[in-house]
Amino acid sequence: MIGKKTTLELKRKTETPDGLGGFITSWAGLRYITGVLCNVRGTERLSADKLQVIADYYFYIDYPIGETITEEDMFQYGTREYKITFIYNMGGNQNKQLRITLLEEV
Repeated sequence: MIGKKTTLELKRKTETPDGLGGFITSWAGLRYITGVLCNVRGTERLSADKLQVIADYYFYIDYPIGETITEEDMFQYGTREYKITFIYNMGGNQNKQLRITLLEEV
């Protein structure tokens, strides 16, 4: 991959029993993945005196052996959270590289 390397943490939603018959939902860190993060587009909106930023990114990574990434997962970089909206296998059946479309809403 050509470009500045960025390391994001892959997280998956988990549920644990709360002892009262319900569940507590949280995000568990699975592993750190290094790739190239590219900005595709972004917009800013001002509503109710609060700036809202919506941006799309591509995250190019080598295929993570031993880990399956789905649209139910998310990536995190510090306090920034990226929702996975689409996963494209660029290597076809060879499973060499993935282009993951991420959405950030702040």
